[in-house]
Amino acid sequence: MKNIGTFLVCMITTFMISCQKEEPGPRQQKGKLHLDIGLSIQVNEISNTLKSTAQTEDFKVFIYNAAGSLVMAFESVLVMPDTIELEIGDYYVEAHSDNNLPAAFDNPYYYGISETFSISNGAVQSVQVNCSLENTIVSVHYSGNVTSHFSDYRTTVSTSLGSLVFLKDESRLGYFQTLPLEILVELFYQNPDGSEGSKTISGTIPEPLANRHYEIQVDASPDNGMASFQILLDDTPVLVEVIHLNDGSDTPAGAIGFGDLLITEIMYDPSQLSDTEGEWFEIYNNTGASIQLQNLVVTRDDINNHVISASIEVPPGGYYVFQRTVQATDAVSSYVYGSAISLSNSGAVLSLHNAETGSGPGAPIFSVNYGDPGFPGGTGASIALDPNRLNAAEAVSGSSWCTAVSAYASGDLGTPGTTNDSCE
Repeated sequence: MKNIGTFLVCMITTFMISCQKEEPGPRQQKGKLHLDIGLSIQVNEISNTLKSTAQTEDFKVFIYNAAGSLVMAFESVLVMPDTIELEIGDYYVEAHSDNNLPAAFDNPYYYGISETFSISNGAVQSVQVNCSLENTIVSVHYSGNVTSHFSDYRTTVSTSLGSLVFLKDESRLGYFQTLPLEILVELFYQNPDGSEGSKTISGTIPEPLANRHYEIQVDASPDNGMASFQILLDDTPVLVEVIHLNDGSDTPAGAIGFGDLLITEIMYDPSQLSDTEGEWFEIYNNTGASIQLQNLVVTRDDINNHVISASIEVPPGGYYVFQRTVQATDAVSSYVYGSAISLSNSGAVLSLHNAETGSGPGAPIFSVNYGDPGFPGGTGASIALDPNRLNAAEAVSGSSWCTAVSAYASGDLGTPGTTNDSCE
């Protein structure tokens, strides 16, 4: 009986232990994320030769917390679940195609990053990541003079990281990481005595832009010593930048290159004055020489159009204000454009062009879409380009702009005609 009693006590003890309720630990609060990876590429086609956009199913996706630490990674959109469970907190998402080469034919690379978003307990957060083309696109076309009079020819386009050679029959598009481009054209021909002659032309695109198509058009003749090429820039909306390069010739008088003038400040929604009285914008001379503005063309969305009638010379590194009325600012260096240009409060493409050519504004000098994602708002204050980013490549990005904090004569905020407030 002693043994049986001991056995029963052990069974009862075991049963009591197994029936004890476990106290739950603190539950982690979580929410769900739904991701939509899309394309926002807006490059227009030249003669329908642009490569079609990539399929986003192949894009890699990375989720980071607000501190920049990687939380999740997916090798492709295809393996990513419809909803992703995350702990509550702040996050952002990056997505890109898996082909970021220094230079390659028919190889567009796309990249996108979301705004920072918050995950709440039990909620589903939807986030859109728009991926755009990160490359500079280059194509080369040879004129009839070249194909008829030269036995062979090639164009080498290089950056500090890689190069491509466009041979005589090359029709593919070259995709480059956005770095300064060096261009070398080599042309070979036969002399009457049977010997071989050659010509070379060189040039640069010092500040190429991403999501832009530069078409190099080569024209030359072995007879009269002429050799030149021009670069056509396909933009959105369709704008053409023409850069003339030739043997020993200077840029034609009066031609202003892309990025030589920048739009650096825009007051589109004043508070102390009405829009029709208080709108203005500012430009900056981004060169080491004075620039004459007379006959240049200002456009807004290719709808509003104004030709500068006055003789205005902007010194190197100088600012100049264009205003709707004389009451808009007290800037000494200013020009009144009147009602010809109105600045939309919801965003617009504001552009400067060279003088009209007979078929509309001339080659673009600078263009900025202040309604693009990332640009700040500005009610009662101008939006201003960071003075540390006075270059064409950065000036088109909303992340380079901020809302002004200094007051000027009207009582609104801005720095018309002087150095902008820092965005740091």
